[in-house]
Amino acid sequence: MTEKIDHQVAFTPIGTIHSCYGEKFGIPRQPGLVKCATATLELLLPYDTRDALRGLDAFSHLWIIFVFHRSTREQWKATVRPPRLGGNERIGVFASRSNFRPNPIGLSVVELLEIDGTALKLGGGDFLDGTPVLDIKPYIPYADRIPEATGAFADHAPEPANHVEFTPEAERAIHALENETRPALQQLVCDMLTYNPRPAYQPDDPDRTFGTRLFDLEVRWRQSGATVQVEMIVPSEK
Repeated sequence: MTEKIDHQVAFTPIGTIHSCYGEKFGIPRQPGLVKCATATLELLLPYDTRDALRGLDAFSHLWIIFVFHRSTREQWKATVRPPRLGGNERIGVFASRSNFRPNPIGLSVVELLEIDGTALKLGGGDFLDGTPVLDIKPYIPYADRIPEATGAFADHAPEPANHVEFTPEAERAIHALENETRPALQQLVCDMLTYNPRPAYQPDDPDRTFGTRLFDLEVRWRQSGATVQVEMIVPSEK
């Protein structure tokens, strides 16, 4: 019989993620799918020292261990419904990467683009803006890449499901809004929507307008079958 552990383990965040994703709806379901998505990891006191980052710039990719800070539940559930299985079939929570877990801890591998002082610029992440970071570890290819590994229902990367179009109004807006603080904005919107951020079990409704926040903007679109039409991009009211 396994001995019950009575103590709790507490962690202190070492940093905070500043991400282009302003809400959960729209975030890719795995890291690396939207490669032009950028984020900045800002280290917090007392961890914001260059000594702690010495040698890190020699690695191309990092593991980021973080908290799903907007996905906590009062009670955990033993099964979840992965989107890759259509959102209807249940599997065990430990056989998934669902954000609804007994302990809401996430793990993502991302590209290290730049180190500016004690801020790390990351590429290809799947982080919500404001995400607390618990630790950073370098990605080591010989140990972390296992060519013969199998991934059950997620053995291969998903194929882009949608074709994304822009109305003339949205096209004009996105070119006007793209700048250094919102880099590659049109490509980011295309890549985000091509992977169909809607819940897998949600029926198709071409009359419904969807919206999600990117940076300080709200992107609004409609979807009919596999065609997504971006209707407008406006400053977010949140």
